[in-house]
Amino acid sequence: MPKGSKDSRALGRAFRTTRKEQGHTQESFALKAGIDRSYYGALERGEHNATIETIMEVARGLGVPAWRLWERAGL
Repeated sequence: MPKGSKDSRALGRAFRTTRKEQGHTQESFALKAGIDRSYYGALERGEHNATIETIMEVARGLGVPAWRLWERAGL
């Protein structure tokens, strides 16, 4: 069974899809957003529950409002 909750995996997919649309690798995006790359990869896989602070860091790094990521995740 996959790690993390269904919601964490959905939010991780929203992070990944948005990041890829912008042409970032995980490494380049994590550096831009100031997030450890391995931790960010785990977020994309839904292995960790992101705090609101982390969601905001990712949203700022992607240049989108956090609600757009939640919406994209279907949450």
